[in-house]
Amino acid sequence: MKPVHLKVPAYSKFYIDARREKVSYFANPWHFHDELELTFIIKSEGTKFIGDHISEFKPGEIILLGSRLPHYWRNHQSYYQNTDGDGAEAIIIRFNPDYAGSEFLKIPPMKPVLDLLNDAKRGIAVNTKSNLLLPQQLIHFLTLDEGERIVALTNILLTIATQKQYTFLCSIGFAHQYKSNDIEKIDAVYNYVLNNFKSDLSVKDIALKCNMNTAAFCRYFKKKTGKTFKDFMNEIRLGNASGLLLKGDLTIAQVAFESGFNNPSYFNRLFKRTNGKTPKEYQQQYLNPN
Repeated sequence: MKPVHLKVPAYSKFYIDARREKVSYFANPWHFHDELELTFIIKSEGTKFIGDHISEFKPGEIILLGSRLPHYWRNHQSYYQNTDGDGAEAIIIRFNPDYAGSEFLKIPPMKPVLDLLNDAKRGIAVNTKSNLLLPQQLIHFLTLDEGERIVALTNILLTIATQKQYTFLCSIGFAHQYKSNDIEKIDAVYNYVLNNFKSDLSVKDIALKCNMNTAAFCRYFKKKTGKTFKDFMNEIRLGNASGLLLKGDLTIAQVAFESGFNNPSYFNRLFKRTNGKTPKEYQQQYLNPN
């Protein structure tokens, strides 16, 4: 299923587009846009599709999405049967990373925000329990003029960035992005794996590229990333497989081979263990959310 590319009205003129949406149900299809998006769900429930991530959404959730990350908010079926009222309500802020000028986020004090926007390429769910004022800040945001919105958005992003109370939604493999943490060896590994994950990569070869022996590299990688190299490799490959499944033009076996898995049976077992669904079930949930 190919996502629709949406254009934000007046984006090029104002840089920040903010609105309060009150509708019977969220009507946008599986889509993406060039702008980042900060969404606060005030009312309604359903299933959120963000990259290769699928989970339930409910009131109170705050989600930050990176540029061109496909997403879709699908309400529960009851919302489509009762279209008389305003069953779904959310505050949506879309903005360009240069909303305050092309050089603003490059100054040292703004590095936490720059890293946050890089993290958002995978989609992040903000823990509102760590900042009870954030929902009110987003509601108040709609009352501000253009200049005030620049200051307010910076304050909101800086708060989220410095508290670091958020979780990633879609996998590294789907987004093909990663957080730069100023560790050259890890960055080099990420880049190499993202460019060669379809090949039969060995831990020994990767370790040599980092001028380390295999055991030392495995300890170093686990310490810096919180996961084993094998788990990381599988995450990359499964993320790529998820993207191919959504296109729907390859068989499950072809998706497995195109993602670096030489054994389709192993791919099916790993995919189900990781996602709770077989590749076919996952694909059908996207193609037919009902």
